[in-house]
Amino acid sequence: MVVAGSVLAAAFALAYGVLPFARHWSAREDLIAMRAEQVARLRWLSTHETELRQVAATRTTHVVGAARPQLLTGRSPALAASRLQTLLQSYADDAGITVSQLNVSGSADSVVAGVASIPATLTAVGDIHGVADFVSRVQHGGTLMDVREIGISPNPALRGELLQLSVTLRAPYGIREAEQ
Repeated sequence: MVVAGSVLAAAFALAYGVLPFARHWSAREDLIAMRAEQVARLRWLSTHETELRQVAATRTTHVVGAARPQLLTGRSPALAASRLQTLLQSYADDAGITVSQLNVSGSADSVVAGVASIPATLTAVGDIHGVADFVSRVQHGGTLMDVREIGISPNPALRGELLQLSVTLRAPYGIREAEQ
């Protein structure tokens, strides 16, 4: 009976004394290690603050600059129109669609807020993926374009999966400062 009582007392002492103390001690040690790691990170950040700010500023400038579309430029409206024609043709070639008609005016048709715009119309044939890719390039390209009208329909000349795309747009342009 004495042996059973001493085993029971030892079990109670272990369960209610030693184990809670060990858990508390372990949690305290983990907290100290976590705080030491946080202090080390903060020290590293404070010593490298200027470098990190420069990298962040460079990346922000690069991302913002890339996301903002630019005006079409040229020394004259005719040269700006030529650039627009080349740009639209390259978008179509990259998207894998065939341009059947591309008309770009050599002169500005409207002036809004002091910025002249070059009008253009494009008719092309391609599959759904090519048409979607072309529209995405016009929307997300580096040159600002105002799409006025867009039409997509089954190609009446060819039966199958090809679509006919027609786009009417205007591209604001400016005269380059260096070339004036």
